Amino acid sequence: MRAELARLLNRDVTGIERIGGGANSQVYKVEAERQRFALKVYFRHPEDKRDRLATEHGSFSYLWANGFREIPEPLAADAERGWAVYQFIEGEKISSGHAGEKEALEAADFLGRLRELSRKDESRKLGVASEACFSVAAMLENLDQRFNRLRTAAEAAASYQSLNDFLVSEFTPLLERVIQWSGARLQAADTLFAQELDRTQRTLSPSDFGFHNALRQPNGRIIFLDFEYFGWDDPAKMISDFLLHPAMSLSLELKKKFVSAVMRRFADSPGLGARLESVYPLFGLKWCLIMLNEFLPAELLRRRFAATAGVDRSVVQTRQLAKARTMLNRISGEYQSFPYRA
Repeated sequence: MRAELARLLNRDVTGIERIGGGANSQVYKVEAERQRFALKVYFRHPEDKRDRLATEHGSFSYLWANGFREIPEPLAADAERGWAVYQFIEGEKISSGHAGEKEALEAADFLGRLRELSRKDESRKLGVASEACFSVAAMLENLDQRFNRLRTAAEAAASYQSLNDFLVSEFTPLLERVIQWSGARLQAADTLFAQELDRTQRTLSPSDFGFHNALRQPNGRIIFLDFEYFGWDDPAKMISDFLLHPAMSLSLELKKKFVSAVMRRFADSPGLGARLESVYPLFGLKWCLIMLNEFLPAELLRRRFAATAGVDRSVVQTRQLAKARTMLNRISGEYQSFPYRA
């Protein structure tokens, strides 16, 4: 690795240290001629069609060229090996529950600036975000696909009986109620399931955005990381995912402040508030299914690639099923009254 990396950086590499990664990659700290760099090695598999390197390196390059400095500077990439080199960020992780009003407002401001960038004609060359849904019908189709993959896995393994019971007896009844409720809310707002969101109302989105993918520098500045799913998306999905992400623990008051700040930045998006409240519970149900990805062979392989320690499949699956049930109970209590209205 060292020789290939030296050629990519065009300088002598004196040290390489694995420092972790997300759920989809390996990250190394690289020492080269008294400078530090971050090397990211992306997961690639025939069953995973995403070009994570091209999406992230390309989005960071575009944002950097447009004056964004709350991201790592992209420096080099090797598509053949699935490598990208970025500016090394000196900072600490923002642990769960340790984000305050300052961080929440900075996150909202970042999304607002992405909305402004979305208005530029050249931004149209960028692709759509991973699993972007521009209609409720597309969202329901995505939910159906995820559900069917998990049902197939559950039916194929006797040890997955608990998963099957959850999907059939707990998840499906709530999904049916939420779909009916959401449809009635949308109809009242003169919106149909199949109606696509107008292009002018879409926004550029990091997609997997939050403090779980950020570092706080010594000067207090927040740097946002992991844009592997970046692209055009529905701002209602972007906001919902920030509120729902299981890796973050924000108070009710902070979530309200975040929503209020984002809505001010998206004041030119008529109907966003009503659409957000209508689809929020559907995205919550999607998160229930995302948490169960470890029951899928290809997804578990990706987790093992990124992990720095061994992965005990049964332990991970039991934990994720408990998290999915917690999310399901949360949505059951929230879906009829959006709790984050400012």
